[in-house]
Amino acid sequence: MKRLTRAFITSLLVLSVLFSLCGCNARQTDAARAICDEFCNDVKNGDAERLITYFDGSETGLDELKEIISPSGFNSEETAFSEAVKATTRYNVQDPVYDYKAKTATVFLSWGQADYTSEAVKSAVTVPEFKTAIASAPENIITVSVTVDLNGETPRIVNPKDVIDAVYAFNTVDHGIMPGMLSDYYLDGSFVLAPKGIYTNTKEIGIRLNFDESLFSYIGVPGIVYTVAMEKDVLFTSDVITLEENSIRLDFNSEMAGEKGLSEDGFLLAGEYTFMVFDEHSKDLASFTCTVVNEDVEKETFEFDDHKEDYYLSNLVYEFKDSDLMGDTFVYNSGWWDYDGTSVGKSAFASNTKVLGFSLAVSSDNDSELYYEYYYSEESDFEGINESGPVYQGSCKPSLYDDQSCYDLDYSAEEFKPGFYGLVVYGDKAKKHIVFTAACIVVEESSEDVLE
Repeated sequence: MKRLTRAFITSLLVLSVLFSLCGCNARQTDAARAICDEFCNDVKNGDAERLITYFDGSETGLDELKEIISPSGFNSEETAFSEAVKATTRYNVQDPVYDYKAKTATVFLSWGQADYTSEAVKSAVTVPEFKTAIASAPENIITVSVTVDLNGETPRIVNPKDVIDAVYAFNTVDHGIMPGMLSDYYLDGSFVLAPKGIYTNTKEIGIRLNFDESLFSYIGVPGIVYTVAMEKDVLFTSDVITLEENSIRLDFNSEMAGEKGLSEDGFLLAGEYTFMVFDEHSKDLASFTCTVVNEDVEKETFEFDDHKEDYYLSNLVYEFKDSDLMGDTFVYNSGWWDYDGTSVGKSAFASNTKVLGFSLAVSSDNDSELYYEYYYSEESDFEGINESGPVYQGSCKPSLYDDQSCYDLDYSAEEFKPGFYGLVVYGDKAKKHIVFTAACIVVEESSEDVLE
């Protein structure tokens, strides 16, 4: 009986020690897991200020940690790529393995991260493409073990830098992204067609920028933005322009200037114009200043052919004076328009017509305004027509009809005297630059008489 009692007491003591050890182990492993969870969260967030607290001060400094997580030499594209990879990072803390004698725990940390070496990521050439490709890239698993020292009052991770180096290794890899600033690759620039920076009577000014060809061996090349100012007033700001070649032209024209930015002759207003060029992150790239000078322009004279031999003007009578307008016009869809069924020839109307109208069919992207005048002459030779005043004047922009646009150069009246009518079309509000002319005749007979 005494032996049984002694054995029972011994068993109780052994169990008591075992339970005590198990309880101690559980507390230590819980402490190891807790600090690893907190540490991993700080690593994922890239919080250098918090991460430095895991070091004893002699291993790594705060500045070194910041360089590992967010390298100061990165440009916007490199930073965007880094942030995109970082956003995919996740972690899992495995069960600690406790060493009772050493009072340390070994913990395996499993990190999931987008595979930035995948083909989809490597084929991306812009930051948005990077982000899309990285977000859907297959996951790469990184496993790092840490030792947690549990000898002191608080647990301490012995090798925190191993984890930080492994997780942020993507910041040390050359991804082919353009290093530095776009300004590092800019060579020179000059005004187009104005080597001395002076334009005279112009509707367009522009600069050409040249870049080092090595720029296009990289991906993630930022675009450029430019502004144009006259004196202190900004007249135009461009959208972001993608760089695709080592030479690019940037323009400012009458359409960008708008009606208030043009002289009566349709030229850009006289004054100093400054082009300011930036990369898409608002970093200065270049600046250019030119001068626009306006000289007085005389009104162009015009003439019409003598159509006396062709009383009903069976042929279409017109003439382009401007190659730009001619290049924009669908000639075979253009001509005198018979609004009221009084046409008696391709360029002839009966006396009971109420409308003379010429339709110029142009490409649908044309939106400039044309100004026009109608002149009358009793004789077919239009003698002295430049000295006479117009019988009608107007202006119009194209109207859209189905798949094309038309300038409707119309003249309406209750009565048209028989005789010859000349249409003169100008490209400027001052009506000095002639772009097109046409002629027609109004015969003495009414349309009913001609049909008989």
